[in-house]
This record gives sequence, C-alpha cells and structure tokens, in this order.
Amino acid sequence: MKKRQSAGDAGPLLLYAEGFGDHLESKGYAPESVRWRLRQLAALDRWLLEHRLAAGDLDAGCVERLVEARRAQGRTTFVSVANFSLPVAYLRRIGVVPPEASPPADTVSQILERYRSYLATERGLAESSIPVTMHVAESFCSKQDHRLEELSTAEVTAYIVALCARSSIGWTKKTVSALASFLRFLHVTGVTAQPLALALPKVAGHRQNVPCELGEDDFARLLGGCDCGRDVGLRDSAILTVLWRLGLRRSEVAGLRVDDIDWRRGEITIRGKGNHQELLPIPKDVGKAIVRYLQDGHRRVPPGCRALFVQMRAPEGPMSPTGVGDVVERLCRRVGLPAMGAHQLRHGTATRLVRNGASWPEIAQVMRHRSMAVTVSYATVDSALMRELARPWPGA
Repeated sequence: MKKRQSAGDAGPLLLYAEGFGDHLESKGYAPESVRWRLRQLAALDRWLLEHRLAAGDLDAGCVERLVEARRAQGRTTFVSVANFSLPVAYLRRIGVVPPEASPPADTVSQILERYRSYLATERGLAESSIPVTMHVAESFCSKQDHRLEELSTAEVTAYIVALCARSSIGWTKKTVSALASFLRFLHVTGVTAQPLALALPKVAGHRQNVPCELGEDDFARLLGGCDCGRDVGLRDSAILTVLWRLGLRRSEVAGLRVDDIDWRRGEITIRGKGNHQELLPIPKDVGKAIVRYLQDGHRRVPPGCRALFVQMRAPEGPMSPTGVGDVVERLCRRVGLPAMGAHQLRHGTATRLVRNGASWPEIAQVMRHRSMAVTVSYATVDSALMRELARPWPGA
C-alpha cells in the first residue's frame, strides 16, 4: 500500500501501523477493510504530527478536534468520532495511549455500579437484559432531587403515576418490574430503611398473547431461504432449526458452546435465565443441522473461542443475541413472510406442541418455565382446542 507520509514526516503513530494491520487481519477483516482502518490511523498520525503532539497526548478531545477540523475543510470521510474507535482502542490496548479517564464517581454512580454487578452475579441476568434494567434505574435516579437514602413511598408512587401518563401499558409494566428490582436492591443493601418496592402500584392492562401462526410449511420456507452452499447459510439453517425445535431464547442460542453438546448421550446443555443450566435431548434434525454446519462450513474461529455459532464478518467471535434475532428477521424478508423475531419462533414452538397434543406440564418443561401461566400465554390456540383442555364447569 502506498504510504502518504515520507520517512521524514513520520508521526508518533506510524511505528504501530504494521502491528495494527496484523491485529485487524487476525480478527478476520478483509484486505480492503484493513487498508481503510490504516488510513484512519494515518489521519490520526498526521494530526498529532501537525500539532506536535505525542502518542500519549491522544485522547477523546483530540479526536473530536480532528473531526471538527475535517468537517470545516469540507471533507467527506472520517468526519465522525466513531471512525477512529478501532485505531484508538488498539493503541489503548497495547499501552501507547493512556486509558480513557473516568469522571469521579458520586454516591449515586457508585450505587448504580454495584447494582449492575448485582444483576450480573447475584441475579444472573443475561448480558442483553442488563442495559434495559439499568436504564430504568438510571432514569429513576435522575429524577430524584435528593439522596436515595431519603426516598419515600409517596415519591415512588408519584414517579410511576407520571410514567403511566406518557408510556404504553407494556413499557409501564416493564418499568415497574425493573424498578421493583432496583428498590429491593436498595433495601437489602441498606441504602433505604423501608422496602419501597411494596409501594409500587399494579399496572392494569390485559396481557396479550404474542400472535404466531407460523407452521411447519412456513418454517420450511425459512429454511429454504438459507443458501447452504455458503458458510453463512449453513449457520443460519442450524440456528433456525435450534430455535424452532428446542424453543430456545435468542440469548441461549448465542450462548451455546461446542462443549455443551454431548454427542454420545444426545444431549445439549442450555444456559437459561438466572444462570440455570438444564439438559435437553437433541432431536435428529437439530443434530444433523449442527453437524452439517460444523463439518461442511469453514468457520473462522478466534483462538480460545468455543462458541458454537460465530460471526461471519469481522470482528470474528461469538454471535450476540441481537445477531441471532437478525438472522430470523433477514430470512423472513428474503422468503416473503411477515417480519418476526427469534422470540416469536419460541412462541411458535409452544403452539406447535399444544397442537400436537402435549400437556401443559410437558410444554412448560420444554420451555423451561417456572410458571404454568407463562406457558399458557406462550401458545396461541383456537377456541375449539381450548374447550378440549378446559375443565367442566362444576355442577354443569
């Protein structure tokens, strides 16, 4: 690649260009993408050289000034701070650039950080669920005019009443549930003397079943949308089969590891909510789909990565729950089905089991529900079938 700087004009970052390129290649970035990222590093290098700054002077403010200068010059490339996130992160990782300074934590920030740790370790929340719960806690804290230790039941009730006036029933219910968790945490850790979670009002509103009329023919159409002549098609076909046949959540699919499969016993370990681990039998079609993905594909797996499903684009590594959901949405668009997410396939699994004559306790065991009421809400069935399941009215 032609360098835009001569040896005499080398800035403080040119020394690390080769290592940065090797790092990107090891992460699976395509050659053109590597060249593009090296151009970002070169732009940073020129900026530091022109302003007579050392590598250790590179910080967020420096990147912002570079972006503002490029915009003022009418440039159309590298005009966002996010454009320089990869080179700056690499330079921080190897110790060339100092770590980003954190603002001094106040009492509320410290409590929220402890709450985040509590959700991950004590409650066992999935990584994808923590940000939503933390958002509710942070929003609640931002509305308080005094210390959390001085919270009263009246203030908690007033906050929820104000929220109900501007939010949907569904979001209000989620907020009340998340806020109850935060208030219980405040009480058990001694921040508040009273169990304020008991002051939260109940939110009225009928719980609607998630409509899912997906049948075996529709599932076959989804599978037909997977190009199994390509690695990504083999992966997507295996993901769909696991979702449909085992009724897993998208976070559970993303968390599957190669070591979770016991091929001799025909079992797979599922890491569910609350750090619960359970064994499920592997149906034949699920096993065949996974084997075909592992044998016929050419997975590029980073060293030490044991994830079953990995990303096909850089940066390489395990798939995220959002990535699993994107697979379903993308294939729905491809085959002309109504847009749906991975969780609607889970609802479809419960409905299919009901239609095939499985009992509610059996379905609850497969779906790994603690409450039978949750299981019933998962299955969308017709009224004729519900009459068969209903008990006779006393005295009828």
